[in-house]
Amino acid sequence: MSAGIVDVATAKPGRTIDNDHFASIGLTDEWIRRRSGIAARSWLPDETSLAEVAAEACAPIVSRIDAPSSIGALIVVSTSVRQRVPGIAPKVAQLAGLGPSVLALDMNAACCGFVYGMITGLSLCDAGQARSVLVCSVEAMSRLVDRTDRQTACLFGDGSAAVLLEDRADFAGFRQVAGCDGAQEALMRETGAGGIHLDGGQVFDRAVRRMSESAQYLFDHGPAPTVLVGHQANGRILEQVRGFSAHLGVPFVNRIENSGNTSSASIPLAFAEELDAGSLPATGRLGAVAYGAGEAWGGVSVNYRVVAVAAP
Repeated sequence: MSAGIVDVATAKPGRTIDNDHFASIGLTDEWIRRRSGIAARSWLPDETSLAEVAAEACAPIVSRIDAPSSIGALIVVSTSVRQRVPGIAPKVAQLAGLGPSVLALDMNAACCGFVYGMITGLSLCDAGQARSVLVCSVEAMSRLVDRTDRQTACLFGDGSAAVLLEDRADFAGFRQVAGCDGAQEALMRETGAGGIHLDGGQVFDRAVRRMSESAQYLFDHGPAPTVLVGHQANGRILEQVRGFSAHLGVPFVNRIENSGNTSSASIPLAFAEELDAGSLPATGRLGAVAYGAGEAWGGVSVNYRVVAVAAP
């Protein structure tokens, strides 16, 4: 037996911010759509706890399990958690209805976090260290950006999504590829004055190359995915990756229009939205590829069987 995705749930409880919101800093709807492919995004209220949002995504999954104690680990992935001590994973476990015996840990790999969280969770399952693992990404990227910065203010959104990993007799083993280059840390970083700095040209080129290479690796080291979901960084980046990956012959998901860049949460949110819309079959093999600050990149392919998606 091998582990795969058996349940998915999401939470986007914030208010919807459309592109007209940015007219005050000189940006138009047409300009934002053309440069990023984004029309709207969700922003959480400043007072909303990220632990509560993550638990909102996890709780429906936990409620559908006969024995929640069978979940051996909870991995909470986030770039935007401000609280360092304690981590939020134990609080998420409590709020979501998990017992005290669960291994709960925080992880930060920027926009590559969900891929890294999946690799970790799948490894725990396949090694026999956990019967099932819950991987949850939660982000409030709107709290990190300078909302007067014309380059970044319109790009980012907030939200959470969780997946449950479990063994199934008919699931094939997962495949993964990952890498990092700390010498490139200046390309994407939080600035001391507040906000996020992006070296736009280099980030664009490297994101396209790294995600395309990761996708090719997953197909070369099968079983081949039946759907490819890239980190929803920017609409133009996604379309470039789609172009490079067209020869792979599988659907490529672009859901950035109404979510924006939600960092580590973007892949599971996009995957869940496609399932909920009926755009993907309930059974298949997901190929997820990402690129983010650090510099970090990677991909993972994994079987899934999801009967229903709990969406906001």
